[in-house]
Amino acid sequence: MNYLMHGEINRVVGRCFLAASMLLLHLFAHGMKPVTSDTLELNLNKALEIALSDNPTILIANKEVDRVDYARKEAWSSLFPSISADGGYTRNMRLPVLFLPDGVFGPGTGGAMEMGFRNSVQGSLTAALPLFSMSLYHNIILSEQDVKAALESGRASRINMEAEVRKAYFTLLLANDSYNVMARSLANAQENLDNVRRLYSQGVVAEYDLIRSEVQVRNLSPGLVQAENGVRLAEMMLRVLLGLEQDLAIRVSEELFDFEKAELPANDVAESELTNNTQLTLLGLQLEQMTTQFKLVRAQRFPNLSAFISYQAQAQSNDLNISDYQWAKPLAAGLQLSFPVFRGFAIRYQEKQLELGREQLQLQRDYAERNLMLQLNNIYTNMLKALEQIDSNREGVRQAERGFVIAQTHYSAGVGTLLELNDAEIALTQARLNLNQSMYDYLAAETEYRQLLGQQL
Repeated sequence: MNYLMHGEINRVVGRCFLAASMLLLHLFAHGMKPVTSDTLELNLNKALEIALSDNPTILIANKEVDRVDYARKEAWSSLFPSISADGGYTRNMRLPVLFLPDGVFGPGTGGAMEMGFRNSVQGSLTAALPLFSMSLYHNIILSEQDVKAALESGRASRINMEAEVRKAYFTLLLANDSYNVMARSLANAQENLDNVRRLYSQGVVAEYDLIRSEVQVRNLSPGLVQAENGVRLAEMMLRVLLGLEQDLAIRVSEELFDFEKAELPANDVAESELTNNTQLTLLGLQLEQMTTQFKLVRAQRFPNLSAFISYQAQAQSNDLNISDYQWAKPLAAGLQLSFPVFRGFAIRYQEKQLELGREQLQLQRDYAERNLMLQLNNIYTNMLKALEQIDSNREGVRQAERGFVIAQTHYSAGVGTLLELNDAEIALTQARLNLNQSMYDYLAAETEYRQLLGQQL
């Protein structure tokens, strides 16, 4: 096998090993729930279903949506009236006194006079309702925006998880196809060796051809082992991503070229919109939240108006015969207006901070949009090149297969050399590996393209 073929297999194995290591660290840090079975019949839709059904990242995002929804309901509940009830009992160990001047009620009167009774009982019921509060209204708006941000974060988690699963699944299919190519190459080499042995026994070819054929078979064996390692690593990567046990047997029912569409998105990349991109959408929601926070701070300059009603019941006596008490039952209702006058410029400084923060966030969003558009153009170009490469490599495989058949025929007829036959076999193997790689490159680029656009895959 030549260096190009070894490099192709090493790239597949290396990609599988790196991705598996990163996924192991990521998912072990966040926890995963194993799914056990004897043999799992797996396709892409099944893999996506497993990944999205019980993945910790998705579950956390769903819990966050529930949490902020309760916060939203809490903000709305501030518009309802608040009702409070109070009650108390007081035992006057010593009665309070009132100091009066001498002679106020006649000669000899005045001084300290005790007032009230030994026992005092009181109860009250108060209700308050906000009539006008700018802070309250902006808090409600901010809670609604928090719900939108949580929903968008959940959508981003699902899109990113789908993209990871698709790439891992396509990597497994690429590893399987690479293994099949190497197995076919080794079978061809073994067939050539059997043919050379037959011709050598007949005295038609030299011993050098026999030795060279045996070396060719031995040289291909490590490549097959590497391809087998690539399949194992790709399976491990997919198991970790789906939360499956490592000793679970997986049977994949699809091949890489089952996903061949050879279709680009209908719109040109220059006209593609990033309005559904999760990163930009979240930044846009953060801008809205910061604008609302600015209005919330400014709302501290406005007055607050509320209505209230209060009912009380109170009585005093020297005994504890509550049924005989004479109860006083005052009832009051009114309006309360509070107006901020001066807070030492604190509100102004808070507004300045939020203004600068919003400008920073806007610059960050503009920078992210430019970078995403560059990525989108680059990925779209990669998709175009991958499609062109698929057509070229498919033709290359056809030519290589024909060349291999011709080289076999020539060698069997004694008009060709073993070197030509080995070169034809190597060229065929490399052409098949290149075709598989170009198909994988297109599918990976398509996945990244739709992920950037914020599309469910």
